[in-house]
Amino acid sequence: MHTQVEFRIAPEKAAIQDQIYAAQSFAKRNRREAFDALNLIFRAGVPPAPPLDGRYRGELIALDVAPGLTQFAETMAGRWMPWQGKTFDAARGTGDNLFTRDSLALAHVYWPLYRAYVDDTPQTYRAFAFRTYLGPGKSDPDRTVLKIDYDLAANPKATIRRVLDELVQIAGDLYLGKAHLHWWWGRWQTVAYFTLNKK
Repeated sequence: MHTQVEFRIAPEKAAIQDQIYAAQSFAKRNRREAFDALNLIFRAGVPPAPPLDGRYRGELIALDVAPGLTQFAETMAGRWMPWQGKTFDAARGTGDNLFTRDSLALAHVYWPLYRAYVDDTPQTYRAFAFRTYLGPGKSDPDRTVLKIDYDLAANPKATIRRVLDELVQIAGDLYLGKAHLHWWWGRWQTVAYFTLNKK
């Protein structure tokens, strides 16, 4: 039987979080419809105001990279998720990502030439800086979103610089983001949804 996620967007933060988690759960049965539901929530959001500043806790909601790879990545993420969120500097329009310190050795293996790791706390480090600015959505050109752009010289060119995140505010200090990947053959693909909450 064909089932669809309920698409009504509620204004309260808790209700929206419930809808996001419902879509996350539904992704196990129908990833395309779950992404459609998340995109409707995303499209109901607005550019963050005031601008993001400080530390924000992150949560990966859904992935859709490629057959086989998506399932493997989800299984790994369910067991171990080193990404913890992002930091933002509103005045400079910059920021970076927070990771658990137990992933640092593996990061050095994946990106042996990357040198911009930053000590953060005894439990975390920061990496993969970005710049932020407002602009039309990559797949939602009729919506203004916060662009989180990794195309900086310090980032690994073959991987991280091909990522473009976009973020909207959906309720209070709750933000919904989508990650786009620019494949080597030129196509952009929405590969993930994530949330940020003010720490």
